[in-house]
Amino acid sequence: FWSGGKDSYLTLRQIQRTSPHQPVLVTTFDARLRKVAHQELALDLIIRQAKHLGLPLLGIPLHPGRDYEETVAPALRLIASPARLVFGGLRLEHIRSWREQAFESIAKELDASLTFPLWHANYDDLMADLEASGIVFEISAVTPQAKGAVKVGDHYDRALMESLPEEVDRFGENGEFHTLARVWETR
Repeated sequence: FWSGGKDSYLTLRQIQRTSPHQPVLVTTFDARLRKVAHQELALDLIIRQAKHLGLPLLGIPLHPGRDYEETVAPALRLIASPARLVFGGLRLEHIRSWREQAFESIAKELDASLTFPLWHANYDDLMADLEASGIVFEISAVTPQAKGAVKVGDHYDRALMESLPEEVDRFGENGEFHTLARVWETR
């Protein structure tokens, strides 16, 4: 599941290191706004990422009033024999629990496992992996909780991570900010 940000990118790197199979990027987006929720990324940016990475992209439009699971499940059936449904969550137990519950049935039907390769990973290790990638990461959305600490357009790097006040998670795990992986741009 691809949101276009740093956590998705780190997850992709981990999957590519450990699996011989080509991943399919799966992105849900607001059908009316053509944006990835929370990330505030236009669908065109997600398409650009997939093209640059040379990976297939399955975009799933979400419509107000329609059930999420009932919308996503038929789209996932379009992927030929997926081995895993992969999520980039780091620490939020309630989000992981919801994903496990929401995707349990379709995963079983597809004979796929639910995988969380970055679960409880050390932030310094994750930052080292971001740095090793050479990719530029940019803040794409900021909630009131992080205003003043980061702003849209800032580069997310070690200096920014280390400058965040205590009340802001260093990876924005509580939704304080979101990022865009500018996979077409290196440092």
